[in-house]
Amino acid sequence: MKSPNFEHLKAHILPLSVASNFKAARQEWDVVAVEISDEWDNCPCGQEIKEHCYIRNRHNGNTTYVGNVCINRFIQIDTGNLFDGLKRISHDDTANANIDLIEHAYRMGYLYSEKEYHFLLQTARKRILSLAQLNWKRKINRRILAQTIVQRRTKR
Repeated sequence: MKSPNFEHLKAHILPLSVASNFKAARQEWDVVAVEISDEWDNCPCGQEIKEHCYIRNRHNGNTTYVGNVCINRFIQIDTGNLFDGLKRISHDDTANANIDLIEHAYRMGYLYSEKEYHFLLQTARKRILSLAQLNWKRKINRRILAQTIVQRRTKR
């Protein structure tokens, strides 16, 4: 954990935190959004990323983003297979979201009802759905993607 990348991340997070040491500071942050971009960006650690985790400090309201690897390894917020689930439904809007993505979508308010949440959980492992179920799944998946996928970060 003492790599130059970790030191860059630490130098970015500490001034935005209330705590003065990184071990305590990383406990202050919550994931408030995730995003997959088509274009490369840089994590505060210096790595090129396309998977962004937006975080907010619950003590002072500061916000920033870090890459998917840093959120798990250094900040120690487990995103599980969230990005795998996002990639799956971005390639096929009828695909099954995984449990981590369903839980994230529910926490973030992307699902409009308990019924949608339970529907996704119940169909997460099913391969054959009725046409009505498939259409509903497609509608929900598109809503989740609209909240998390950025097509272009820069103008061309």
